[in-house]
Amino acid sequence: MFYETRILDAFGNIKQTISPQELHDRHWMMFQRSEESLSIYPKKSSSKPVRKKRSAGLLINHH
Repeated sequence: MFYETRILDAFGNIKQTISPQELHDRHWMMFQRSEESLSIYPKKSSSKPVRKKRSAGLLINHH
């Protein structure tokens, strides 16, 4: 259970109020991210390693 949270500035004035629903959503979003990072089978990266292209001067013609 989450309670309303108040964030105060240096003078004790209320700077922000976070609702219990917002805290609930944030908690479960962070939990899901941490579970995915601890997965036994991590997701494969969709990006492939970049290969260097040969310059035109390095090509050799075989006859």
